[in-house]
Amino acid sequence: MTHVIIVLGNKNDKYGNLSPISKSRCDLAYELFCKKPQSKLICTGGFGKNFNQSSHSHASLVGLYLTSLGISEQMFLDNALSRFTIEDATLTAPLLSAHKAQSVDIVSSDFHIQRVKLIFDYLQPSLSKQFHCSKAFLPESERSRLEAHEAHAIQRDFQSLQTYYSPLL
Repeated sequence: MTHVIIVLGNKNDKYGNLSPISKSRCDLAYELFCKKPQSKLICTGGFGKNFNQSSHSHASLVGLYLTSLGISEQMFLDNALSRFTIEDATLTAPLLSAHKAQSVDIVSSDFHIQRVKLIFDYLQPSLSKQFHCSKAFLPESERSRLEAHEAHAIQRDFQSLQTYYSPLL
């Protein structure tokens, strides 16, 4: 049985420097990996004007950061070059299926985890999942903005899932 840790992407700057939120997700994924060192990892995040305008995919930058912490490159499955959370779930599903994953740890941030649960539980209902959230240390105004965004996005994504998607795993 393959166990997989999925590290959801966030942002990096145009030079490829990961945001503090991205690094905190990576640090948590590293802690999980240390507890389950036979786990495989999937990093998510492609390119987009709002989160990555560098010449490298966000997922590859996450992978580089995790290897700098000591995780061997052989522990990584293919990246999921997603642009948003629903794509995180739809693009990781075939990778999980191909590697016969039966359990996953999904890593995101505290302000985002409710939407992550909604999406992954809907699109990947047959997998045993644990959700882990890193603490995002943000100014109160930024936290409020992100929480308001997430409240809106949960409504939007719930409607999209019901209308356009079927469970994948």
